[in-house]
Amino acid sequence: MTTIKTFSSCFRPSSSPLHCKLTPCSSLKLSVPDSRSWLIYSNPNPLRNLSLRSNPEFQKAAPLEMADKRANTALLVVDMQRDFLEDGGPMLVKGGKAIVPNVVKAVEVARQNDILIVWVVREHDPLGRDVELFRRHLYGAGVVGPTTKGSEGAELADGLVIREGDYKLVKTRFSAFFATHLHSFLQGAGINSLVVTGVQTPNCIRQVVFDAVALAYQPVTVIVDATAAATPEIHHANLFDMRNIGVATPKLQEWSNMFEA
Repeated sequence: MTTIKTFSSCFRPSSSPLHCKLTPCSSLKLSVPDSRSWLIYSNPNPLRNLSLRSNPEFQKAAPLEMADKRANTALLVVDMQRDFLEDGGPMLVKGGKAIVPNVVKAVEVARQNDILIVWVVREHDPLGRDVELFRRHLYGAGVVGPTTKGSEGAELADGLVIREGDYKLVKTRFSAFFATHLHSFLQGAGINSLVVTGVQTPNCIRQVVFDAVALAYQPVTVIVDATAAATPEIHHANLFDMRNIGVATPKLQEWSNMFEA
């Protein structure tokens, strides 16, 4: 149990200019748990996310705060498209297909808890005029390039469906924030916390996460078994970097457990 002294300010007239004096006015006893957690309704400092679930006083207040956090949180589903996931796809991410069931589950959890779902997808001009320079050779007349707008490869993986109330955002670069209106849309929706799923960890996931941190979204959460890279080693190396900037990295079940009564 920790005792924290609080202070009140008062003004006292004197011959010198008016000034403020801080005086102890009360003491507040605060129970601080020792266990660490990534919970979205814990201390907003991402480097000191302390678990409060074991605190009885917190448990009484949790439903209201949880409801508020749900309204302020968005789930980003990034690049879960056929060209990135299916065998033979031109941009295949080898670990991507395995996470489809977990991404489906994350979407279900978000829907059940009225969390805004943002579907982030690549859709490119058939001639590749809006794609990165190093990929433009994959597009051209008579060629269907990766995630060309309207192509089968640009479609979402089986089991992933955009529904009424969801939001679809088209991007043409790694970060969903780059040259898009994502930030203004999220601000307008009152969103200040992001949960990220999809592919792939070193590129689109990493860049949207670093941009989100730079834009002061807090907390930013990456679900480790609902994101993927070409190899587990690449995946975990990038997660390590994200943790070092305060990003939370729970497994899907841990994240889902937050919403249990």
